[in-house]
Amino acid sequence: MRSGLACLLGLAGAALTNATFSVEKRDGPAVLTVPMVPDTSRQLAKRSKSVDVGLKNERYVSYVANVTFGTPPQNILAYFDTWGNGCWLHSVNNSDCDLYVDHSACGGYGSYNLTASTTGKELDEKFAYDDSGRMITGDFVTDVLRIGGVKVDAMKMGIVTEAPITSNTLSLGYGNASSISLTQALADAGTINSPAFSLWGQTALFGGVNRARYFGPLYTFPIVNGSDLTKAFRINMDDISINETSAASTKFPLDAVFDTAVTMSYVPKSVAQALNAQIGNTSVPDEYGQVNFSCSAMGENSTIEFKFGELEFQFYLSQFVSQQSGTGTNDWWYPDEETCYFTICENVNLQDEGSIVLGSNFMSRVYAVFDLENDEISLANLNWWERNPDDIVEITSGKNGVPGAKSGVSEATKDSAGTHIEKGPGMIAVVVGAVLMLNV
Repeated sequence: MRSGLACLLGLAGAALTNATFSVEKRDGPAVLTVPMVPDTSRQLAKRSKSVDVGLKNERYVSYVANVTFGTPPQNILAYFDTWGNGCWLHSVNNSDCDLYVDHSACGGYGSYNLTASTTGKELDEKFAYDDSGRMITGDFVTDVLRIGGVKVDAMKMGIVTEAPITSNTLSLGYGNASSISLTQALADAGTINSPAFSLWGQTALFGGVNRARYFGPLYTFPIVNGSDLTKAFRINMDDISINETSAASTKFPLDAVFDTAVTMSYVPKSVAQALNAQIGNTSVPDEYGQVNFSCSAMGENSTIEFKFGELEFQFYLSQFVSQQSGTGTNDWWYPDEETCYFTICENVNLQDEGSIVLGSNFMSRVYAVFDLENDEISLANLNWWERNPDDIVEITSGKNGVPGAKSGVSEATKDSAGTHIEKGPGMIAVVVGAVLMLNV
């Protein structure tokens, strides 16, 4: 699900007339809340270069939502993708779906059957998308898409007929010359005021900010783009440290992209080596850039810090450790296990995205607002207890549209922002905290 050709979830320009929206119900602010659902399928991750295995025994934050496509509605589980521009659904005739007893289930994600829909229309236009080196092909159709309380009467969608194992995908980010994302389409339709959305835990809030789901300042950072990189949700990161000791500080600032498609996070080789050295005696990185080490080498109160301008996030290091290779996190972390796996890996295969790739093991632990109109990302500390009632305000169109946000670029003291953990809670608190975080 990577840089490529076509995400036609509504087309740019004149082609937008092919996608008409009707809001079935709106009470209160002009926002759309979409809850994520647990991804318990055994289907492989969307990127073949960094396969996430063992999903059946692992609970992690996945960005999968229930949508329907067609009339009568055909149930689909689709990934929300913050990196790529591709939007597509499996065809029921996809050869991969033939592997399953129930073809329409297609590995538990669902697939689209054009002949079973009374409102579906096949277009004389071919779909093609470069999914990280794998070309996905098929046809374009228009049909009725329902997501949350919004109905898209004639949505143009790529229908994949031939592809390796992949996933139904809806892009949330930037489109290209011929396409727009779901976020932009909702704004163009007037469902939301501005092409922006909040993401926290397992919830996406289009067009709004939920002030009850974060604490402390909401800091805003400009999106940065390398000349040879696809425009994406990418900002500068100023440091990563373990126990407040910087890793390769001379290499920072580095660009960091937010990618919901992977469960682990990835950093350049020099940063990975510095982090690994602070953990202790780690193994040689495997083909995916991941190392393992003795679980006993990690102190129970060890912390890891991520710094963006004035904002610093601090977490227990154990929250970025797995006891299963190739996965972002586990249900529990047992200190008496022999082998642990660090889920911040050397960026071996994802350099096309940028220097640092922040996967769901990081994204699930922060509150983030992605503003396409102003090319900005706002970050805050996640209120993962979620004890307070919702406090939702709209994101307005124009400059400074994210309510309550302030610039995080200027220098500030470390204690002025960030999540700081008091030392000495013990391993039980670490484990419980990690599990509660995953249940957001």
